[in-house]
Amino acid sequence: MDTPTMDTPTTTTKDTAMEDVSLQPPPGPPPLGPPPPGPPPPGQTPSVRVELGKHGEVEGPRTQLCSTCNTTVWTTVTTSTNILGWVWFLLCYCFCCVCALLPFYLKPYKKFEHFCPNCGALLKTTMSRCTSTTIAITVILIFFCFIMFPFVIYIGLKYIGLV
Repeated sequence: MDTPTMDTPTTTTKDTAMEDVSLQPPPGPPPLGPPPPGPPPPGQTPSVRVELGKHGEVEGPRTQLCSTCNTTVWTTVTTSTNILGWVWFLLCYCFCCVCALLPFYLKPYKKFEHFCPNCGALLKTTMSRCTSTTIAITVILIFFCFIMFPFVIYIGLKYIGLV
């Protein structure tokens, strides 16, 4: 089997000098949008606003000072279902509702506990806030379960002929 051979180039190119590139904007219409911000006026310091914890603050690990071992650590996070989730589960489970398992998967029914990985101390406990929309949907679903379940049982018993 023949192996292909590579030919080496016989001609060499000279390095060409780079042209002087001007830093002026290209000719044409000016770019759209606001002009880029310039430096602040003399004697005035720029203010920077940083918002932390808007998204994912309660779910993931965070840096926090542990007062027990006096070190700044990345917390270890555990999740569990809060009381409202357990109430939802027990009420729906008693009526054989399929929605009984929802609290174990939805964030409004979760509690997040941040622990120190060095000494195991509980640093912070946070729960997702229940908005008025979440509470309204929960009440409507519970009401729907309590109304529909007896109605379905009644229709089933009537179909069989027991009622």
